[in-house]
Order: sequence, then C-alpha cells, then structure tokens
Amino acid sequence: MSRAWLVKDLESGEVSSWTLTNILHEINRDRSDEWTPYDASDWREGWDHWCEGYTHNLII
Repeated sequence: MSRAWLVKDLESGEVSSWTLTNILHEINRDRSDEWTPYDASDWREGWDHWCEGYTHNLII
C-alpha cells in the first residue's frame, strides 16, 4: 500500500489526500527544460522550497 499525505490547498482551503506522485507533479510542474526534477529521494526539500506555505500545506 502506498503512502498518502493530507494536503491543504491554500487558495481554496480544500484538503485532499495526495500520493507521492501527486506531490512530485506539483513540485515539478511548469518548470523550464533545464529544470532537474525532484524525485522520491529529495521531494521534501522541493516541497518545502516551492510549495509549503505558498500554495499548499502538508497536514501531517
């Protein structure tokens, strides 16, 4: 069974369950061709830098 995280969208206030695939998609979306995507080994660093408190919050 894969892990899921509760994620709050800061614009809508909606809370939903996300898999790591969803999280990685959010971190890596809309980036340039030169972008080195975050992956399972460093997703938390990417989340904290690009998403946490800006667009979403992880609810742990």
